[in-house]
Amino acid sequence: MSVLVMGASGTIGGSVLQGLLERGVEVRATSRTPERLTLPAAVRTFAADATEPASFSDALESVERVFLYADLPEPEALLATIAGADVRHVVLLSSASTTSPGAADDYNGSRFLRVEQAVADAGLAHTFLRPCEFASNAARWSWGIKGEGAVPLPHPDAVQTPIHEQDIADVAVVALTGDTLVGAAPILTGPERLTLRQQVAIIGEVIGRPLSVVEQTEAESAAMLSAHVPDVWVRQILKGWREAVGTTPAISDEYTRITGRSPRTFRTWVAEHADLFR
Repeated sequence: MSVLVMGASGTIGGSVLQGLLERGVEVRATSRTPERLTLPAAVRTFAADATEPASFSDALESVERVFLYADLPEPEALLATIAGADVRHVVLLSSASTTSPGAADDYNGSRFLRVEQAVADAGLAHTFLRPCEFASNAARWSWGIKGEGAVPLPHPDAVQTPIHEQDIADVAVVALTGDTLVGAAPILTGPERLTLRQQVAIIGEVIGRPLSVVEQTEAESAAMLSAHVPDVWVRQILKGWREAVGTTPAISDEYTRITGRSPRTFRTWVAEHADLFR
């Protein structure tokens, strides 16, 4: 069996690739600049650009399964190319935002729904992985923690169920190496509900420093975030935090059901990335 991993240079894609290699699967990877990839010698790399579907022809030859990110400007054309190459199963890294009320009118939900629909319309057998907020989002606080030991936030009591990216990769590997998840769309969460304030506190405990939260207005937060991310994402981040205050998000047991293991905690993620905050 041969699997093509798109986005192999990313955290999740790289972990998926490694998990497949550990199972003895033949793995291919694509990139617009494959010469910049640092991958195991066993991985075949191909130059391909998602905006030019025809560029995937060589990479898709004799490939049975594809791991696909949903960050695609024109997914319909690429999915038609994948279907035309006789790929029999696509595992898509989507988002739990697709299941939220009003997802079709939400920037984040709608863009993921579009890719899911493109996969389905292409007639491909598929698995949609729908994770919640990534634990790695906490990395954006590193500059404040390293500097003043403080994290400025407009809605510190927003509640999340942050998931470790390796948990997402683990489920993707199961999906890519068998048929048990064909047609499935598991929602993936971390094992606990944590407010942003609690996440900051956990980081402080792990690195052994007292940290504080500085409450901001949304306008103040937007001004800071816009220096690092596009305005559309600033609005999305603030909206997500605002709407999560006082909520009780569901905790999924899908990771344990699929892998037979307990999901990793936010504290585990922080311990593994503690140098980001020191």
